[in-house]
Amino acid sequence: MRTLARTAGTLLLAVLLARGPASAVDFSRDTIGTSGSEFLNFDLGPRAIAMGGAYSALTDDAYSLYWNPAGLARVPRLSASYQNSMHVADISYHAGMFAYRLKESIVLGGGWRYMNMGEVENTDLAGDVVGKFTPRHYVLEAGWGQSSYDLSDSDMELNVGAVVRWIHSTMMMQADGWGGDIGLQSRFYSGPFLYDFGASLQNMGVGQSYVDVRDSLPFRGRVGGAIYPMRGLSLSLEVVTPINMYPFAAVGAEYSRQFDKNLTAAVRAGFNSRTLGSLGPLSSMSIGGGVKFSDLSFDYAFSSMGVLGTVGTHRVAFSYNLPSKSSRRYRER
Repeated sequence: MRTLARTAGTLLLAVLLARGPASAVDFSRDTIGTSGSEFLNFDLGPRAIAMGGAYSALTDDAYSLYWNPAGLARVPRLSASYQNSMHVADISYHAGMFAYRLKESIVLGGGWRYMNMGEVENTDLAGDVVGKFTPRHYVLEAGWGQSSYDLSDSDMELNVGAVVRWIHSTMMMQADGWGGDIGLQSRFYSGPFLYDFGASLQNMGVGQSYVDVRDSLPFRGRVGGAIYPMRGLSLSLEVVTPINMYPFAAVGAEYSRQFDKNLTAAVRAGFNSRTLGSLGPLSSMSIGGGVKFSDLSFDYAFSSMGVLGTVGTHRVAFSYNLPSKSSRRYRER
């Protein structure tokens, strides 16, 4: 089973390396800005963001639609979340997602995202202001996650998943595109600690077209792992390889404590090297926390903008997650 998980991860990386022309996959600073629809890479979920984005192996709720669709298979019964984010320059980002367990092994999900870029001046070729416009981006997506019982055993479980999405942008003109993700997760029960492996390929598909030019989507691959060395403590590591910039890494930590059966609190911290070279070390750090009361959760994440000098970015989200019923699969484990 471990060999199977390693093989699946190798196949995902092979697809990544074979994707597109060689000039578009050199993983360097020279490729920054060479793909469109970059708003697809605005991270979702304060828990994941606070942990630096090292989350493809950990994800187990409705935000799996963004991080790794295989994580949908871990949703016990129902997961629904809404996130609001405020960025620099009056940019606002909203997202709503849900996932529902349809059968013992199948979970279906759906979601929407909306980004308002704020008011922008429209200039002519001479540089004169001739008006204003407000860029907006919309995403609708649907996903599927499934536990593969035939490929699981007492030492390992394997989940797979996929997402399809429609992309629409309104600026001076309108443009549409289609994309999707695939992913897998494995959980290993042997050894001194429980640990997870996750991998996904994101933003594959047909990019948006403005007039006669069709942009490529910001395709990228993610490979990560997580380990749980003690009760309540989660440690994660992830490597991301985008086609439109150099690879970067992320690490995250979370400590949660249950005070009673209806109240759990968590603190989180993370580091992501994506903006380390451009915005400085502070921009790579993130912190956050969350409180869960019964089936309702509130989560918050903060990340600095580094040398830009602004206060930072705040993300807040509210979630509703129903716990699992007694499952035949987990009774047998």
